[in-house]
Amino acid sequence: MKALSRSFSCLIALIVLAAPLTAQEGEGYGFLNIANLIPAKEPCEIKIGGEVLAPDGLAGGDYTGWFMVAKGTRNITITSEGGKPVTGSLNIEEGRGNLIAIYLEPDKRPQPDGKPSPPVVRIRSYPTYKATGYDLKLVSFHPGENRFQLGPLKLEPEPYKAVEIPKWNGNGFAISRNGESLGDIRGASESGAFYLLLGTDLAGAHTAVLVSANEQEVPEYLRKKASDTKLQTSDTRP
Repeated sequence: MKALSRSFSCLIALIVLAAPLTAQEGEGYGFLNIANLIPAKEPCEIKIGGEVLAPDGLAGGDYTGWFMVAKGTRNITITSEGGKPVTGSLNIEEGRGNLIAIYLEPDKRPQPDGKPSPPVVRIRSYPTYKATGYDLKLVSFHPGENRFQLGPLKLEPEPYKAVEIPKWNGNGFAISRNGESLGDIRGASESGAFYLLLGTDLAGAHTAVLVSANEQEVPEYLRKKASDTKLQTSDTRP
């Protein structure tokens, strides 16, 4: 059985990706949490708005934790092991959080020599949400139909669609796909909203990432206050 890459760290990163890279009072910010579902020896390089997210990259089966980004449209560029840079755009809404999944998708276009094309890197965004107690949603990035088993629960989710996992109490569980064991999910030490993201390199290796999806809040000192706006307006009068 191929190895299952996974990460269960609970580090919350509060990094402001703006120019300059410091928080400015009165600015509007949203939140991102990026998970790399590509099983590879080398980490992905990620740039947002031209800025490198992490000097050492983001390893397969790991995630960044939540960080703040100035609102607006931001370019994201991802370079995976042996692949060409892939560029997309993200719409950062003020006060909103988005979980970004990096994954591989089959490329159905044949190469000039007729051989199958290598998979392509894609990204998808999933929203944060409110939860009472422990709440878990599963998203499969395996193409086609797949039968998954999480502990005693059996399900056949559509690719890329978030599926609610009922009666989860935060405990860990074994996970398998099409009868093949993928390993164990450790579970969560604190209640809240979570996604379980399942990825693959399309050649037999897999990732499983359990990641927080709790709604995020901009720190008080970065919030734009009505009183500050009025003060600035009065100061500009002749």
